[in-house]
Amino acid sequence: MDLTLRLMGPVTLCTRDGADVTPHGARMRALLALLGTAPDLRLPRTRLQDRLWSTRSQRHGSDSLRRLLSDLRAALGPHATALVTGDGWLGLDPARVAVDLRPVVGPDGETAEFAAGLDIPDPEFEDWLRDTRLALEDRPAPQALRALPLPAAAADPRPVLVVLEPQCTDDEARAIAGIVLSDAAARAAELIPARLLAAPAPPGTKGLSAQALCMTSGPDITLMIVLRDLSSGAQLWAQRYPIRRETAAASTRSATAAVALTMIQTAAQSLDAAQPVFPLADLFSFARDRLLAADERLADSQPLGNSAVGLSMRSWLRYTLIIERQTADPACRLAEAEQFTARARAMAPVDPTVLAVAAMLRSWRGDVAGALDLARMACRIAPEHDLARHVLSQALTDAGRHAEALAMAMKSATGPMAMVGQASWLLRRAVAQIRLGRFPEAERLAAAALAHAPDNRPSLRFLAALRHHRGDEAGAAAALADLRRLEPDFTLQLMADPDYPVSTLRSAGLIGITRSGL
Repeated sequence: MDLTLRLMGPVTLCTRDGADVTPHGARMRALLALLGTAPDLRLPRTRLQDRLWSTRSQRHGSDSLRRLLSDLRAALGPHATALVTGDGWLGLDPARVAVDLRPVVGPDGETAEFAAGLDIPDPEFEDWLRDTRLALEDRPAPQALRALPLPAAAADPRPVLVVLEPQCTDDEARAIAGIVLSDAAARAAELIPARLLAAPAPPGTKGLSAQALCMTSGPDITLMIVLRDLSSGAQLWAQRYPIRRETAAASTRSATAAVALTMIQTAAQSLDAAQPVFPLADLFSFARDRLLAADERLADSQPLGNSAVGLSMRSWLRYTLIIERQTADPACRLAEAEQFTARARAMAPVDPTVLAVAAMLRSWRGDVAGALDLARMACRIAPEHDLARHVLSQALTDAGRHAEALAMAMKSATGPMAMVGQASWLLRRAVAQIRLGRFPEAERLAAAALAHAPDNRPSLRFLAALRHHRGDEAGAAAALADLRRLEPDFTLQLMADPDYPVSTLRSAGLIGITRSGL
């Protein structure tokens, strides 16, 4: 590594021989701190603008960021190439920059805080800085020197995702294309997982390239995304997305989520077995055999299973086994989930997926305040993150803030994880509706969740109770029959037990079905 970026205590950038090359400007050091704590050491330009110039216009933020980058490159001198850029994103070259988040003890014996002395008068940056410091203070173990990804290609078997320059008819189209493609590629790179590179990739590189073609036509902007195999150049997928100007924000978010999911699915289908990818479909399933197969695959793949996100997914998997009553020893599974989460937080204390899963486990243990804090941190770090919003909705439900929980559940529905795990996301909304006393809407959502995942036990519990409550005994009996098929030890007496996982139904007075004799 050519450079080490130390972030505990004052932001410091040093060369391999120890020379201090830290830029003097506060916003330059803030930019390094933001990039140094980001997944794969890169962030969308829009995210950086929102963090550093949130009170200014989009145009002012864009111009200011451009000037800041020019100043930072000048300050870095011969090391300026460690700062890498692509259309819509900025980053640090992970082959040249190691990020050190190890605790530092000062002369007074106190542990130095993250980015000590950094003062940027912007409310969004101040909130991010506070939440990042809290996340680092709360991590379970000292943080080792982090270099993401490993510099040697042989040591990093992840496939590559290359984002090509978009082909657009005008600046407006180019801005839309840059936002969609950079944000989608960042989420996809995390969940494939892949190394996100700027073009061109070295010859023979395995992976995918993504390019946007965008044009304006009257009230619409037409966006086309094309994915190709890097080795052969063969087109693997192409899709058009219409974006209307009056609903540009919403349609851009939807397009970003859909493109990210397609990148993930295309990688899973096109890459060879030697290139490990996350088994997302199995991780978000509810069948015991699929969950255990996914766990075995992660355990056998060191790059996947022992990464921060991989460990968090193994925790999520165990949580699913517990709530689905698919394990004979839930206490042991919970202990394993907590161990995996602790390791993940030690490796990546400000990763939104890691924080979201940690919040979920605190919610399961009944630590309402802790779950809210961690989920809010995750959302502050990645405001559009679907899992972070999903878990924050759960924490808000636990806190009795049901209207806010429903609003957050609605916001969480856009994202690649939400699209893969639609049953879980629909059921989260159903829980919020039940807590608000809106039983017909909750029943509709539970039925939709079951349609997406016929082996989802919680949706059958909801449907049985809600149908019985409105007098549909035949429908309730049908749901119970399906539940007994999936859950052989199920009885109505068991459902009435305080430890059976129907706290939402119990709190709403919907367990009259346990006395029905159905």
